[in-house]
Amino acid sequence: MIIWTSTISLFLFRYIFKDFKADLRYIVLGSFFPIALDQFLFLFNFYKNPISIGHSLFVTIGLLFTLMIITKRNSTFRNKSLLFSIGSFFYLALSFTWLNQEIFLYPIFPGTDNLFEIPLFVKVILNFIGLGYFFYKIKNMDQLKYFFKEGKFI
Repeated sequence: MIIWTSTISLFLFRYIFKDFKADLRYIVLGSFFPIALDQFLFLFNFYKNPISIGHSLFVTIGLLFTLMIITKRNSTFRNKSLLFSIGSFFYLALSFTWLNQEIFLYPIFPGTDNLFEIPLFVKVILNFIGLGYFFYKIKNMDQLKYFFKEGKFI
């Protein structure tokens, strides 16, 4: 669901915030943050489950508050940091993490084996929707290079 969450995060950001000058690469990086954090913690045996604390709403809120506190107002670094945090919020919504309250609201609820799992065919369909949006916005290699270099759609 990585393709789905990252590309539709771009769509939602552009639709909701109407900021066409923002560097969208930070939205994509933010949408990878919960996965990357959980994989890091899992690989170093901090957690037994590969989906854990990174998918918690409290971690994402803590990230947002921390970035708001430590960054200087109206700086480029703050703007990019907020985009990163917004991408992380979008990931939690688009990956349907909110359906598993013991993960989404960790550590409030104890763990259980009764987790909601999205069927594989739904994941495939959602990823194709995400790819469709991305290919709709990026029509050739020059536009793809521009996106990776500038973080914007032409």
